[in-house]
Amino acid sequence: MISLKLIFDSIFSPKAAFQRIITFEIKLSVLVEAIIFIASVNAIFSYISNYFLYSNNVGEENLFFFYYENVLSKPFLLVFLELFKILLITTVITYIGRLFGGKGSFKNLLKSVVWIHFILIFINFFLFVSIYLNINVSGYLIMLANIWIIWVLSECAARAHGFKSTFLVFFFVIIILIIIMALVLQVLSSNDIIFLEKVGSNA
Repeated sequence: MISLKLIFDSIFSPKAAFQRIITFEIKLSVLVEAIIFIASVNAIFSYISNYFLYSNNVGEENLFFFYYENVLSKPFLLVFLELFKILLITTVITYIGRLFGGKGSFKNLLKSVVWIHFILIFINFFLFVSIYLNINVSGYLIMLANIWIIWVLSECAARAHGFKSTFLVFFFVIIILIIIMALVLQVLSSNDIIFLEKVGSNA
């Protein structure tokens, strides 16, 4: 199944790639093994990259330090979060798509989401190297990578559910992400104020 052509098609021509992935028959046990393997590899890579990027560059008074110490520096927790993320994304795409008349199955979408995370192993490695080569250029590359992730998720949702327009799915995903980000930022802003108050009281 895995070939260089399929990998490059997934990056540059996801429509054709996901059509092949969706129709590919795979045992559930093999799919579960693939999920655990890919989640573990991504978690290990995240742990290593977070260590080099943040271990000596985050002040203890920063709220992100608390997040780094309790989440980003815990490899087993990162594996769990990767597994949870894969299953959550698949569940959201499956059942929101069905609300709009989609016909995609959870298993087919799970195959696609797992494949996307497999491709992300290579993309994240490239981004990690680019940060050390040129931090300014890497910022643009990270932005393009995030847009690519949203687009391929929209593409796999459109293919699995039988939607005609990937662009409409992409637009809908953007709206949902904006709402989620606004809620998360609101929560983080409130927690940051509480955190700073505690630091100030303990000083």
